[in-house]
Amino acid sequence: MGKYWIIGSAAALALLLVASVIVALSESEETFAAGTPEMAVQSFIKAFEGEDFQASYELLSNGLKDRCTVDQMFSWQGGFNDRFRDSRITLEDTTMVASTTVVAVRITEFRNGGPFDTSESSYVQRYTLRQEEGQWRFSQFPWPMLNCGPVKISAPTPAVVEPTPAPTPQPKQ
Repeated sequence: MGKYWIIGSAAALALLLVASVIVALSESEETFAAGTPEMAVQSFIKAFEGEDFQASYELLSNGLKDRCTVDQMFSWQGGFNDRFRDSRITLEDTTMVASTTVVAVRITEFRNGGPFDTSESSYVQRYTLRQEEGQWRFSQFPWPMLNCGPVKISAPTPAVVEPTPAPTPQPKQ
C-alpha cells in the first residue's frame, strides 16, 4: 500500500508541475483598447523597451516636444531598457482630474544575485496624459525618463554676504 501512495503522490506532483508550466506559458499580455490613455502608456513602454525612440517621442505633448528634442531625450538613455527585461508592469488605476488623466501602474523589478539571493521591489508610477490633436499625449515626462536628457545638477551659486556694520555702543548719560 505504501508503494502505491508514493507513486500516486509523484504522479500528482508531476501533474501539478505540468499544469503550472502550461499556465505560465499561456499567460499573455493584456492589450488595452486603442485610443485610451492606458494604451498610450502601454505603447510608450513597449516602444521604449524596443528602442523605438521616435515612437516614444511622438507620444509626448507638443509642449514637452518644444522643450526637448528627440536627440536630447534619448541620446543618453543610459541602459534604461535593461530595467524592462526583469520587470513586470501592471495597471493599477486610471483617474480623471479636470482635463488630465492619471494612469497609475505598478512596476515590480526582480533582481537575481545568485541561486539564494533573489529579491523584488515594487512601486507605483503615475503618468499624466491629456488629449491633444485627438491623441492621448504625456503632459509630463514619463517614466523612465522623468526629464529631458540626463539630469543636470548645476553648481551652486556662491552666496553674496553683505557686511553689516557692528552696532556702536551708545554713551550713557
